[in-house]
Amino acid sequence: MPATKLKKCLPFRVRSRSALIAATVLLQAVVIGLGWLATMQFARSGMESGVRDRLLDQTARAVAAANADLSRELSGPIPREGADWDRAQRIVEQASADSGQTIVVLDLQGRLLCHPGLRANPSMTRIDYSEQMLTLSPDGERVELGQLRPSTPLAAFTDLLGGEASVGVVYNPALRAKVVAIDATTASPAAISRFTGGVMRWLGLGGAGVLLLTVVGSWLLVRLYDSVMMRVNERLELELERRVRRGLAIRDGLIFGLAKLADFRDTDTGRHLERIRAYSELLGQELLRTRQDIDRSWVELLKTASSLHDIGKVGVPDSVLLKPGALTPAERHIMQMHPVFGADTLIAIRARVGDDDLLNMSIQVALYHHERWDGTGYPHRLSGEQIPLCARVVALADMYDAVTSARVYKVAKSHDEARALILEGRGTHFDPALVDAFEAVQHRFDECRVSMRTPENQQMPSLPRLIESMHEAARAA
Repeated sequence: MPATKLKKCLPFRVRSRSALIAATVLLQAVVIGLGWLATMQFARSGMESGVRDRLLDQTARAVAAANADLSRELSGPIPREGADWDRAQRIVEQASADSGQTIVVLDLQGRLLCHPGLRANPSMTRIDYSEQMLTLSPDGERVELGQLRPSTPLAAFTDLLGGEASVGVVYNPALRAKVVAIDATTASPAAISRFTGGVMRWLGLGGAGVLLLTVVGSWLLVRLYDSVMMRVNERLELELERRVRRGLAIRDGLIFGLAKLADFRDTDTGRHLERIRAYSELLGQELLRTRQDIDRSWVELLKTASSLHDIGKVGVPDSVLLKPGALTPAERHIMQMHPVFGADTLIAIRARVGDDDLLNMSIQVALYHHERWDGTGYPHRLSGEQIPLCARVVALADMYDAVTSARVYKVAKSHDEARALILEGRGTHFDPALVDAFEAVQHRFDECRVSMRTPENQQMPSLPRLIESMHEAARAA
């Protein structure tokens, strides 16, 4: 296996002397443990096989001896009462006591004729053993006891009272009865436990000794381990982290610059996107206090994704986008398609570069930032929690900036007027929880609005100024 693939398979990184020793000991422990399990399995399997064979042999001998005693004392069928039954019952009781097994006699229908406990419990005669399933040894065939009439002792296993028991069966045609020996002894598990317990102790001691030698040997082999390697790794990690941060900053700067380029097509040529980022960040930081499903990294993604909320306006014709008067229904429909244009553009990018958290959030922001909490927004008329949280945040930030910014067709409203509109839209236009978050930081909205206000005499920037703005955005990100 190549080193790179092996490194990926390891559940940890060997970066120090202790980690290397721990890895070596862990490997030895796994090998010893697997060997211990295999030994126990083979030992238990062999022990079980030997004990089972011995139990079957004992049961077969017990039933043969009982059958011989019955044949010697009786010459005809066993009645259910009388002197012959009494002799048969005594033989069964004595045979059970001598063999340590339960000897029973069944008639041809499988009902009890004799049983060691029959005198104490005469009702046992109603027990029917004919359907008791037996597993024949060694082929494992399963057959009902009532179907067997073996002329020589036959040994089998059966489930009896929730446990396995060995059974011996022989048919006595002279007595017209089956003699059965049942051994439900628990000696087999006990013997196996005693045997495996001893092996386990010796293997445990041996494994502990090997592990101890491994620890000492590994420490001796790696005691000269150069700690400089750890510092080199740390420096490499710091450099990697720095480059990742720089790469993300360049990415965010390019995104912001391209979004600003698209934003210049609109009538607002000021700092609209910077304000949207600032307002979204304020709301996101306030939401961190009450929501457990977001964190600071989510807020950082939101800042960048908010810049792309109107990226779809590049697909709207200038005649509609820059029209100073009221839009016709057809023009309004075209304008209301800009969330779809933006989302489709970002989805196409994601298809080329793969799944990415920033792209995913940017798609949601672009597509849903004009949806309303009550379901009257566009383009999909989503409502409530159906609207992604990031889009709900940007919707409020965008509305505040639109109201407090001057356009060719309107004057800017004051902060208090915008605040009143947002409070009025609580539960209709906006998520009530977001309105509460806005109210908690509304004074900071006003501060951002004042500090990033666009001068009234600002004109459409020239191309050099536009390029310079993109560079400034990249440096700021």
